[in-house]
Amino acid sequence: MKNTAAKLIFLLLLFYALPGIARAEDVDLDKIVVTPSRIEESYADTSRTVDVVSAKEMETGGAQNLADALTDLTSVEMSDYGGPGANKNVRMRGSTAAQVLVMVDGRPVNSPRDGEVNLAEIPLDNIAKVEVMHGPGSSLYGSSAMGGVVNIITKKPPKEGQKTELYSSFGTARTYIERLSQGARISDFGYLISAGYQSSVGFRPNSHFTAEDSNLKLEYKLNEQNNLGLNSGFYKSWQGLPGPTNAFDPDDKQNTLKRFFDFNWNFKPEPGTAFSAKAYQNYDRLQFIENSTTYAKDTHTTVVRGIDLQLNKQLLDSYCLVAGFNYVKNMNDSTSTAKHEYSVTAGYIENHLEFFEKLKINLSARVDDYSNFGTQFNPNLDLSYALNENIKLHGLISRSFRAPTFNDLYWPDEGWAKGNPNLKPEKGLTEELGTDIRFNKYFSAGLTYYHSDYDQLIQWSPDESDVWMPQNVSSAVIDGIELNNKLYLLDCLDLDLNYTYLMARDESTHKYLVYQPKNKIDAILRYHDYKGLIIELKGQVTGQRFANASNNDKVKSFFVLGISASKKLKNGITCFAYIDNLLNRKYQVIQDFPMPGFSFTGGVKAEF
Repeated sequence: MKNTAAKLIFLLLLFYALPGIARAEDVDLDKIVVTPSRIEESYADTSRTVDVVSAKEMETGGAQNLADALTDLTSVEMSDYGGPGANKNVRMRGSTAAQVLVMVDGRPVNSPRDGEVNLAEIPLDNIAKVEVMHGPGSSLYGSSAMGGVVNIITKKPPKEGQKTELYSSFGTARTYIERLSQGARISDFGYLISAGYQSSVGFRPNSHFTAEDSNLKLEYKLNEQNNLGLNSGFYKSWQGLPGPTNAFDPDDKQNTLKRFFDFNWNFKPEPGTAFSAKAYQNYDRLQFIENSTTYAKDTHTTVVRGIDLQLNKQLLDSYCLVAGFNYVKNMNDSTSTAKHEYSVTAGYIENHLEFFEKLKINLSARVDDYSNFGTQFNPNLDLSYALNENIKLHGLISRSFRAPTFNDLYWPDEGWAKGNPNLKPEKGLTEELGTDIRFNKYFSAGLTYYHSDYDQLIQWSPDESDVWMPQNVSSAVIDGIELNNKLYLLDCLDLDLNYTYLMARDESTHKYLVYQPKNKIDAILRYHDYKGLIIELKGQVTGQRFANASNNDKVKSFFVLGISASKKLKNGITCFAYIDNLLNRKYQVIQDFPMPGFSFTGGVKAEF
């Protein structure tokens, strides 16, 4: 591990010695992020490792869903079950999908049923940007933020006038995507409404997919100090579930319905002071229909209701205080796990300190009190030091945790499996050290090393009676390196080259954790001219993984290549075309779930 780290550091320093080839634009360090500290701060000032993916980058890169938009980030892995509509979960830094917190405008959307989020169910047309914070965030956000936090920031109504967008595409496997959004600003009132439709016959038998969604955002400015907002929407889908290639019942079906709303109030009584309040509800119903020998239907419904209160106060020029309160009630009504509920009451505090405009220290802590298994305390210390305007060092030490899900706690005793209401939360401790360097206008790089110890991991295994049951029996040690490079080759040509090294092992058996590749390389070569033409060539290499804990079931490494092109014409018209899996490779991300071969998508977008 030490030899590998030394080689990567040497390689990074070697890159720094390369001269610039041509003049290029500055690296954008002035963009604003909110996820690392729950308050707005400059991307250049944050002491955490954060990636920001804009709506434009998703559009020009040919992303058909949110998983496509995030897959080329360092330390990010997708559990992709193949094809349009198939389940797509995000994993980070050796974590499971349930150990990554996903939020929409700060509203947690991880299902309390299984702890995961299907990224394919989040419409792209409503997204302004996505902030991906690497590493733990439980000191501010509570459960699930062990491997990282994905915060999806949605679009706002226009600042003035009105704007309408139309999007239509058609692709391989008769895949259609239709989108419409319209927004306007009328004095102090603004609105944005969007709707979408997707359908595909699929590339495997019984993999057809149809989905509809709609979202509404309202904003009203009471005065210069008070703003009100309301977000609401739904998503529903119907799809076939072919299962793995060796499935005995490849004709199953699934229906999904999600509804949400959140009400927001932002109040700034004086300069340097801000108060925000959010009340929200997530409704999620999943219906599984088994069509094999005997018809059976299972319905699983969860409802999450929460309140968030937060106060930001600039007490001194060098000191800002952030304090907040959360209350969440989780309810479950399932034909499998019956009716259960629990609540969480939490409080957090964060201290932002700045010394000499170079050293920034954030000291935070959060207490979560669960009605069903007690209290969790998670502190965090992160800092950054600017050696000069081009070189920044950063580090952290942080505790994190993940609460058991309803399935873990209350799965019924079926003779072969049952839940365990005595489970404790999974816990993690992470240390991190890294640097961000902008050598000149032609090259910037980031190098981060992290080490995580995970304890009390929940593992389903047979007990003395050979009944499968979850237990807090596993521990893991994870070491990783993230290397990000941005090179401006010409005024119209740039290259993103990222590498992830991951050593994620079970502490007792020394076996690799499932679906965690040791090596991952991502590259994007991007051409853009002043006439509105953008062409991107994307490549990804993912190393060998293991599909089981004993490491005797290997999933082969793969290399995929894709290309996208878009051209903005006059009158707000943009034409685009994407090709995924350009080389038509046969590969699997999840064992026995084949990925699509050569796929083409073309379409048009109109803005007026």
